[in-house]
Amino acid sequence: MEVFIIIFGAIITYVILYFVIKAAVRNGIIESRQQGSVGENSINDNQLPQKTCPQCNKSQDFDYPKCPYCNHVH
Repeated sequence: MEVFIIIFGAIITYVILYFVIKAAVRNGIIESRQQGSVGENSINDNQLPQKTCPQCNKSQDFDYPKCPYCNHVH
């Protein structure tokens, strides 16, 4: 009887882990990326959207309140 309880507990544990991992993969928590492959539509997660200063025409991060090059306030 004790062996049955141990086997049943192991099966329940594996089933629970299967569904947790499946949900994590589906929700994008676990994702596999190929190293070195960059597609045309890939987005760099570390790069903020850019905007161009109307005064000096240099590119800067979108969230800057003023241009870091010419101090023009947007």
